Amino acid sequence: MSLLHTAIGVFTIANPIGNLPIYLSFTDGNPRLDRAIARSAALTFTIALLLSTWIGNGLLEFFGISRGAFQIAGGVIVVLIGLSMLRSQTPPEHHDPESIARDQSSSVKGVVPLGIPLLAGPGTLTVVIADPLAASLSGRVGISFVVMLLGLLVYVIFAAGDRLANRISSSALQVLTKVMGLLLTAIAIQMLINGFISVSPALSQSAS
Repeated sequence: MSLLHTAIGVFTIANPIGNLPIYLSFTDGNPRLDRAIARSAALTFTIALLLSTWIGNGLLEFFGISRGAFQIAGGVIVVLIGLSMLRSQTPPEHHDPESIARDQSSSVKGVVPLGIPLLAGPGTLTVVIADPLAASLSGRVGISFVVMLLGLLVYVIFAAGDRLANRISSSALQVLTKVMGLLLTAIAIQMLINGFISVSPALSQSAS
């Protein structure tokens, strides 16, 4: 996958625009406090993905999991999320309504559940760990740059949440979600293809 595919995949799964209503439900109209929630959510999202980018490869090696196998598993997860978005459903793999309702009054709601798992959940973490670029130092640097840009974008979207929510109709948001779901499903299929290509030599050797 290219850095553009990585950026689209992470942004689509995190879906900060679609999650605006949830963010707004945690705010109380105090601009300073609301921006603090947006900042902590974006920072949590960024740190979680940066950690996954830099230690994900080591974790795979520690558990004896090949990158190809992880790409296949990640592709399946991301396909499910993409199909849920195409059906205009909230992806259960990335969204737990009960935990969101439970943490409504939490003093660290920007971190949990907004930052984790709403923005940085299984889907987004899988995308950066399974990315073939993460196998090299230069690739991880590139992914890190993308993650930091996306973290800034998340903050801008949340900080402008009230104005955006007033301008985006529910029907437009539904169409946008379907388009993003289609893109995400295509990226997930490519992850699966890359994974099968990566593991095919090992399968051929074991078969012989």
